[in-house]
Amino acid sequence: MRNILEVKNLSKHFGSHHVLKDINLKINEGDVVTIIGSSGSGKTTLLRCLNLLNEADSGQIIFNESDLMDPSTNLDQLRMKIGMVFQSFNLFNNKNVIDNCTLAPIKLLKMTKEDANELALKLLDKVGMKSFAYKKIDTLSGGQKQRVAIARALCMNPQIILFDEPTSALDPELTGEVLQVMKDLVNEGMTMIIVTHEMQFAKEVSSRIIFMDQGLIVEEGTPTEIFDNPKMERTKNFIK
Repeated sequence: MRNILEVKNLSKHFGSHHVLKDINLKINEGDVVTIIGSSGSGKTTLLRCLNLLNEADSGQIIFNESDLMDPSTNLDQLRMKIGMVFQSFNLFNNKNVIDNCTLAPIKLLKMTKEDANELALKLLDKVGMKSFAYKKIDTLSGGQKQRVAIARALCMNPQIILFDEPTSALDPELTGEVLQVMKDLVNEGMTMIIVTHEMQFAKEVSSRIIFMDQGLIVEEGTPTEIFDNPKMERTKNFIK
């Protein structure tokens, strides 16, 4: 298994608050790593540091053998290969569905509009949103917006996708449709890091679970190890 992403001794403060404390983490191709923990444990900050939406104070983030924290690294090139799906969708409300998906491939990958449209339609079809391609974003439900956001991330042909609580802004009945799309991606071998509160989903799809508390990785292991046989007291209390 090829190593895609490695985090070494990563630390992050917000003012005097120490949010990430010496985080170490390895992600191999095809891994589905789910990060769980209570609110404020550092999960989302860690995810946002991985593609430099938040800048860590110290440590290394090695992606495709380049250190994203090194000032001489061409960040834009590497970032294009790291997809991100946000809790609040982050779609452009003034553009329709297909234009949301084609904007980055045209601008960054220099695709022709025709090729970008063809790719976007294929990926919208994959997430069950092809028939909405020319609809305005504000006419969609939350679950539909999140499926468009996943298609948009896929349009850049990423090597890894980061999911930041992708269902937490959704009504329970819309959650299932988004989780199903994510399960399909898992089955296709997409490398994913997922921050979620959906424990049953985490149990089903993860190759590895990471439990974070107070800025530390307290425990990591397979779903069986973490959910059925956790070693640390803090993990046991959280799982309960």
